[in-house]
Amino acid sequence: MRRRLSYLWRRQRLALIAFVAVTGIAGFFGFHTVRQAIYWSDPMHQDQPLDGWMTPRYVARSYDIPPHVAGPALFLTPDAPPRRISLDAIAAEQNVSINDLQVRIDAAVTDWRAGGERTND
Repeated sequence: MRRRLSYLWRRQRLALIAFVAVTGIAGFFGFHTVRQAIYWSDPMHQDQPLDGWMTPRYVARSYDIPPHVAGPALFLTPDAPPRRISLDAIAAEQNVSINDLQVRIDAAVTDWRAGGERTND
């Protein structure tokens, strides 16, 4: 084995480096995908009550709704540039409470689920 690696290092150094890099990148993204699948399949993370630390993206994933459904419920406009913002910040900007946001999200989720799977076409 060591002899083969030595040969590859001497004769095919660029190919060996590329192989190791691609393998590392694939491993990283594979691990990330599995970790996300495990996290979001846990019932504890589905339909979580809103909390101030959450972001609109987290809420959309937790409730399994598309961003174009969660956004308006959280006072976000579709033409606004994307930004990371917490629900605490949204509530403060809009002068509402987290409970008010929860009511709006619950209504949007109920409407979305009643309408079935739709796309934003």
